[in-house]
Amino acid sequence: MIVEAGDDGIVERVQEWARRQEDVRAVLRTGSRARRDGTVDAFSDHDIEVYTTDPGRYEDGGWVEELGPVVVQVGLEGPWDNPARLVFFEGGVKVDFQVVPVDLLARMAADGLDDLHERGYEVLWDPDGTAALLPAAGGEVAAELPDAEEFEELCAEFWFEMAHLPRCLARGELWVAKSRDWTTKELLESVIEWHALTREGTGHDVWYGGTRMRSWAAPGVWERLPDTFGGFTADDALRAARATADLFAQLAKEVAEAHGFAYPHKAEGAIRPTLDALPRGWALIGSRRPGGVGPRRGAGPRPGGSRGGP
Repeated sequence: MIVEAGDDGIVERVQEWARRQEDVRAVLRTGSRARRDGTVDAFSDHDIEVYTTDPGRYEDGGWVEELGPVVVQVGLEGPWDNPARLVFFEGGVKVDFQVVPVDLLARMAADGLDDLHERGYEVLWDPDGTAALLPAAGGEVAAELPDAEEFEELCAEFWFEMAHLPRCLARGELWVAKSRDWTTKELLESVIEWHALTREGTGHDVWYGGTRMRSWAAPGVWERLPDTFGGFTADDALRAARATADLFAQLAKEVAEAHGFAYPHKAEGAIRPTLDALPRGWALIGSRRPGGVGPRRGAGPRPGGSRGGP
């Protein structure tokens, strides 16, 4: 399901469809296909915004079928509390649709672009000329560094999650351990961003969700990341946890020193040694499934949600 960039005809079909909808007053495209910065490839999807006077009309996904044969689609709530549809069409074309109240255009024209549109947008349909009033996109988004409270809370959460990993692994709860491990990776990602911004300034583009991290992270960080990911065995997961903890600690301490933040040395000193080996008295269970019957899917919070644990 891979198509060559620009060879799918979806834009033309959306434009033709929009002309037939009285409530649709503008259509915009964002993302790499709108930025035209050389990053579009055969895997690039289309990020299309439909501006309408009646967003509720699009809560159901039936309208998407008018644009072409659908393989699968998912309905979500978008960033403006709006209907969103993520769609794979036959032939491999993927489109993320945001159905947005048309008055958002007027707000952006008056107040300035949000971060998404500041990176770049393309007007596909604008019969009223409303989208033409939008400011030009600057192409870059200024990032923000944390304050002391946010930094300290994130560091505390990281070491709290790390403290659970040896216990989960010793019990053979590999799935639970992996869930908590991913939480530590998300926290590590934030520190990698803050570390890069500390070194280069807030004008340094750290993108979002780890996108293009290889290009914006500080020298040497990307090369250390492979060691932070482990396999589905207790010993390898523990090894990866050590690498994750060591990288996090190094970067977080540098951020703390640069900004005068407090770093939780006590938590690191107590928890980091527990990653060197499983708790005494526990056997390395590996991937053996523990006895007993666990909760059904959806019967309880995910480990990273409650932040609790036995």
